[in-house]
Amino acid sequence: MEGGRKEQITMSKEDFFWLWESHISAFASLSEAEGCDSSWLGDKVKSPLAGLSVGVKDVIDVAGLSTRNGSAACYNAANATHDAPVVARLRTQGVHIVGKTTTTEFAFTDPTDCRNPYDINRTPGGSSSGSGAAVAAGLVDIALGTQTAGSLCRPAAYCGVVGFKPSYGVLPTQGVTPLAPSFDTIGIIARTVGQARAAFFVMADQSPPVAMASHGTETIIQALFDTAVAPSAEALTALHNAGQEFGDARVTVAQSPLVADVARIVLAHRLVMNFEAAEAHKALMVDGLIEKLQPNFLKGLRFGAATGRDEVETARAYLSEAKKAFWAELEGIDAVLTLPVPDGAPLIDGTTGFQDWLTPWTVFGGPLICVPWGLDDLQRPCSVMLAARPGQDAVLLDMAEALIHRAPMMGPPKLP
Repeated sequence: MEGGRKEQITMSKEDFFWLWESHISAFASLSEAEGCDSSWLGDKVKSPLAGLSVGVKDVIDVAGLSTRNGSAACYNAANATHDAPVVARLRTQGVHIVGKTTTTEFAFTDPTDCRNPYDINRTPGGSSSGSGAAVAAGLVDIALGTQTAGSLCRPAAYCGVVGFKPSYGVLPTQGVTPLAPSFDTIGIIARTVGQARAAFFVMADQSPPVAMASHGTETIIQALFDTAVAPSAEALTALHNAGQEFGDARVTVAQSPLVADVARIVLAHRLVMNFEAAEAHKALMVDGLIEKLQPNFLKGLRFGAATGRDEVETARAYLSEAKKAFWAELEGIDAVLTLPVPDGAPLIDGTTGFQDWLTPWTVFGGPLICVPWGLDDLQRPCSVMLAARPGQDAVLLDMAEALIHRAPMMGPPKLP
């Protein structure tokens, strides 16, 4: 059977859905048997989102479905009685909630059975694994995910789709299983920037502000963190080409280093994250449940439980100062064009990919958006990322919309 777009024409939506799902395991549960078909909603609500299909990461409540958090410890969880506010707001726009997408256990780092649609021998990234894979394969138009370190941007980058992490605290997290409340942020994975934008403003209960053109000439720096991990030649080429395209669009692009102690930020973040996870999930550390937990998550909980509060407060203070210092260094800069990951999706190896470049950005609290930028020689998606200071979500979305229209063409993944 041939892959690509022809399959979408020659087979039914339901057959297409189930054939892909049998290969990539993007869903933990479905709302209904005909979940892959949202056409019945198209004429009932006047909204740019009406009739679009949506997947919801299985740490976010959807009424009528259980929130199992990717964990055997939650296998018998009762169905949620209410939608999380972000889900409820999307429903008002006539979207069709297809089901719950696969997540790593409690959005931590233990890999799932989910696979990357561009190569099922490679990871889709985590922890929003199913959300990235489902959108990339065309099973849903939009999927909700979360990011506490690099959990949304990484699947978007590895799977070649748009991934938008809003500013911390903009979207309500009620009805979302916590990992580390100091960092937990709901985000959107979508096929287009326009879809991500429309979903964001509905979920944030805001009207879109003025467009990018009214801001004048944006100043964007093209930069990377200085770490021991170097980007691949193809990733660097994608970044360089994206910078050139921005320049052609009359946006000032300058080269500049990013000043941040990435290694120290990552260590402090993990200390706080593990401590807060241990506080949030004390109830799991009992006989009958603890043995059901995955090794990475259990190790994190134990580390967090053994960490003193004074040590955590010291780490929190450091992260707060690092955030202030970082944005002070970028005074007068509207956005940063960078790479979310150093290379394409790695082969399945017991991890969910590289996240240390994304952790500082999550700590810094501003919006992030990954834009697919073609395929590398191994046919893995490349991705570039725009980042801005907290509160500049609308401006960043406008920049991404301008950039994605200049991105190289890339075909959809082919069925194995």
